[in-house]
Amino acid sequence: MGANHVGQEALTRFYLLHVMVLPLLMSGFLAIHFWRIRKDGGLTRPNSADLPSEGEDDVGTPANSPSKTYGLMAVVRGRTPAVDRSMVNTIPTWPAAIYSIAALTMMTLAVMLALGYYFDAPLTEIANPAVPENPAKAPWYFLGLQELVSYSAFMGGVALPAIIVLGLALTPYLDREREDVGVWFSGTAGKRVSFSTAILAFAVVVAMLVFTVQRGWLRNWYPDIPQIVITFVNPGTVILALFTGWSLLVMKLTNSTRMGALAIFTCFLVAFVVLTYFATVHRGPNWDFFWSQADWPAH
Repeated sequence: MGANHVGQEALTRFYLLHVMVLPLLMSGFLAIHFWRIRKDGGLTRPNSADLPSEGEDDVGTPANSPSKTYGLMAVVRGRTPAVDRSMVNTIPTWPAAIYSIAALTMMTLAVMLALGYYFDAPLTEIANPAVPENPAKAPWYFLGLQELVSYSAFMGGVALPAIIVLGLALTPYLDREREDVGVWFSGTAGKRVSFSTAILAFAVVVAMLVFTVQRGWLRNWYPDIPQIVITFVNPGTVILALFTGWSLLVMKLTNSTRMGALAIFTCFLVAFVVLTYFATVHRGPNWDFFWSQADWPAH
């Protein structure tokens, strides 16, 4: 912290951590990630890539002289899955994917610059520790987490985000299916699973929010209940348990790990959107529910 209290030195250190150290770490992991993709054979390889094209024999060897040239992007030790496999029915990452990523990056940057030019940041007066802001809200992209933190600081701020990140990181290792690799939503079955899951997740999150607003939670019913119970039994953990149960059910019904991963990812995405909207629009002073900011108390 730079001192025995939280002050300017602590803010400076955390600012440096966020704008320099974390981006460097992220860049390093991204580099390892893309190197690993190339070493393992590419972004994806559809089944049609192994079918012989016109002018080839059964093993994918051109009948005449080669008509394509390729650039060497990396040298790796040992054999990779791409060795002795044809590339005629595939699209090289360079330049096709790289050009698309570069174009999307420039478009995103242009939009952000336009927003920054035409809309000022919503800054207020200098913070006064004696008069804390009410409601004190995080940036919009953290408000979904802040809604969960209002139920339990540990589960909403530490445990649930860690579980979500860990689940996303484990997905490529759990999904070892070879069918429909790289296909959007993994085909029509994935689209059906994602659509039905989105409806279910929306209903679950909205119902839980309505229930907590109307009826409260354990602390409202039992004021002397131990804090450890509130920590592990709160609306956030209930939502997570329902989402996990639904994902396991989808996995069992479809006999597909990928469908289960699609289901749980869709649940988290819908929950993030709904919780962010709810905390942005309907949470006011003392984190109470209001239909609009016009209903906030004057003092």
